[in-house]
Amino acid sequence: MGAAYSARADDAYAATLNPGGLGFLPSTEFAAQHLSYVDSIHYEYLSFALPLPMAPRASWGGSVQYLGSGNVAGTDATGQPIGDFSSHYAAYNLAYGRVVTDQLSLGITGKWINAKIDDVSANAYALDFGSMFRASEKLTLSSVLTNVGSKLTFLQQRDSLPLAFRLGAAYQPNNRWNISTEAVYRQTGLASAHLGFEWHPLPMYSLRTGYRTDTVRGLGALAGFSTGFGVHAHKLEFSYAWVPLGDLGSTHYFSLVLRLRESGREKRNLIQYQPIKKRALAKNDPDATESDFQQLMELLSNDDAPVSRRRPR
Repeated sequence: MGAAYSARADDAYAATLNPGGLGFLPSTEFAAQHLSYVDSIHYEYLSFALPLPMAPRASWGGSVQYLGSGNVAGTDATGQPIGDFSSHYAAYNLAYGRVVTDQLSLGITGKWINAKIDDVSANAYALDFGSMFRASEKLTLSSVLTNVGSKLTFLQQRDSLPLAFRLGAAYQPNNRWNISTEAVYRQTGLASAHLGFEWHPLPMYSLRTGYRTDTVRGLGALAGFSTGFGVHAHKLEFSYAWVPLGDLGSTHYFSLVLRLRESGREKRNLIQYQPIKKRALAKNDPDATESDFQQLMELLSNDDAPVSRRRPR
């Protein structure tokens, strides 16, 4: 979806993309992702998000991101081979978020960043700050400040982390469509726009496409495009995305999300629904008033919320 996700990250990806979404986490969730990148480069991802039992309006989560180069042929200054070497960049994240009003959730992520090139390593530490605001049942807004922290130092070379500010919005006109957008401004001065669409032709399937402007420089207009699909079965969601990178070839994303229990909101609705239903069906019950039926319809309406509201996106 063009990486336009910060306004939708109320799931297992919140620790990485927007810790503010953890306050609206609907269930315990785990996620895993594999990216087959250019040549031997690969990206691996694991994450979790758990509601706090003693604080029903708060959750915590964590994630591991790993970008590896695979084996690279090494040469000396004269071009003679000296054997293979490898490199990697990894980030280990721990996040916390909570609802501060019925519509607003705030969160923070602490991260340790580790990098290694051959036998030389470097470490840095950073914080992400995120917020998510549910303006209405259909519209969600977000803001995220990422990578506020120390510099990554290899030997004598000190490199700043990619500090960036993101503003996002997600709009859900009905239970079949999701639209999300995001504006990103980086400390380097590079600004970009991201846009994504999701369509559910059937409850079990979703089709997605997106476009982002920060990957097109030097690679061509097609490099900003992405498309893919999701398959939802019981507590699992499998997703695939194809992302072309111009002359560098194509990349393929594979991800799996597991949800372990119902959301608290759905449980509350079910608990409230049972006595209302009994009262409404009791023909001789004088308390089965019009307001009871109205409340019942509202609860049914809430339970019929779009699938994407109750599943990782």
